[in-house]
Amino acid sequence: MLGISGWFLSAAGLASAMGTALVFNFFTPGALVRLMAILRTAGRYGEQVFSHDHLLGLLRSLRLWVWDQRINTPQAKVNKQTKGDLLQRLVGDLDQIIKWPLAVIMPWVYGLVACLGLFALGAFVSPTLMLPITLYSVVQLWMIPWLANRAALLSVYRMQALSVHRRSRFMSVFSALITLTIRGHWQHYSERLDNLDERQRKLQACLQRSTSKTKLISQLMSFLLIGSFFILCLEITDQGISIQAEVEATWLVALVLAALGVNELMQPISNAVLAQGQSKVGLKRLNQLAISAPLEREDDAPRLAPFQNITLRGFTGRYETSPTSAHLPKVNISISCGGAMRLVGASGSGKSTCLAALAGDINYDGEVLLDDQRFIQLDSPSWRSQLAFLSQQSVIFQQSLRANLCLGNAAASDTELYKVLHTLGLKEWAEALPNGLDTLLGAQGRDISGGQARRICLARVLLRSSPVLILDEPFDGLDSSSIERICGALLEGPYKPDFLIYASHVDTALDRCSHTVML
Repeated sequence: MLGISGWFLSAAGLASAMGTALVFNFFTPGALVRLMAILRTAGRYGEQVFSHDHLLGLLRSLRLWVWDQRINTPQAKVNKQTKGDLLQRLVGDLDQIIKWPLAVIMPWVYGLVACLGLFALGAFVSPTLMLPITLYSVVQLWMIPWLANRAALLSVYRMQALSVHRRSRFMSVFSALITLTIRGHWQHYSERLDNLDERQRKLQACLQRSTSKTKLISQLMSFLLIGSFFILCLEITDQGISIQAEVEATWLVALVLAALGVNELMQPISNAVLAQGQSKVGLKRLNQLAISAPLEREDDAPRLAPFQNITLRGFTGRYETSPTSAHLPKVNISISCGGAMRLVGASGSGKSTCLAALAGDINYDGEVLLDDQRFIQLDSPSWRSQLAFLSQQSVIFQQSLRANLCLGNAAASDTELYKVLHTLGLKEWAEALPNGLDTLLGAQGRDISGGQARRICLARVLLRSSPVLILDEPFDGLDSSSIERICGALLEGPYKPDFLIYASHVDTALDRCSHTVML
């Protein structure tokens, strides 16, 4: 539009300078062209504002959605998909969904408004032009998109599915490149990747042909519309071809330029079928991550009756994505109230897997009996309310020391917090902090040592005061005096649990009162 209008303004200005167009008012169509250019620029800015607002709104909603999705997922199934994988998938799907308002709805709205404006201008120039403009609008806004959807929408779906599959294949190459090379399977895997690339190129070529045909039809319709203007507004007389008396040449030229401008606005509609298919695929993938029913909170869960014995029969943890977990040793033991069990074994023997399964974090094989009655749901709130679990990873949140400790007991007083810190040898350190318990800790404990982070996590577990205490390497990174103090608190102090189950490669005073299970 701007290119053609530039040529028109240049020719009109040259004709005026030469004195051959003194009776031709080129300012009216020129002003119309500039008005359309201003509206086009304003529309682009409006589209950017709309897209940013829409995108930020989606990000805000999806951020909360991801959190709810993780919360409502059974703990044993959380390990099937990491947070990074989930967020990466959401970002990819969001990039597709955002195309619906930007590349499908907005171009169609622009086209509709442009056709209405062209219809009003055509009615002003000559009422006989209303019919071809109406037919043109129907074809451009309804007929062409409908035909494009019928011809290419299925290919778009296949293209999106193939892109997802191809991406996962390529990502797996980086994690298995050395293995494929050593075992001599790289050539075979490379051929499969080449096959995927070839299939994608064919689909891209098919979609490109469909898009090009749609744009060609749209261009032809615009040229036919402009041709109809001249057919309906021109007449043949003895003196030659002239414009009808009731039609002004100025407004006819303005109408032709307006039609060229509308043609430019119609071009994005030809690509709308691609954006429509991509956004539908993204929405479908997003809906596949169905939000399960809200899980029962621990505070509202029915309490288990007090039990005096925990028996494990053929018990072992099981990761759904790891075939090797099926070959881990089985645990067979019975623990009475007040007793303790220590798991020992080489690295990879299944100690952490067993403890995580007993805590309800992953699935398990075997039987768990409470007072000789079989108990199945280790991931249920009723069981999790009875235990406190310290995993190998020391997780410190970027909050205050008080907030990190109160994750174990939200109602804990300052006296209780300092008491557990004293037990773990951290009271003097906490009192020396700039803001005491309200001192902000860095993300992932970057402002504290590994031993301090480990003891803070252990303090959270002790503050929970649960009957069942499960500890995975609780003494890792601690000095001998800290280990001795912790053992004293667990054996005779106020934090002694009814059942203590732990894995440790460090020999401590706890071992003398514990039944050792070798894995």
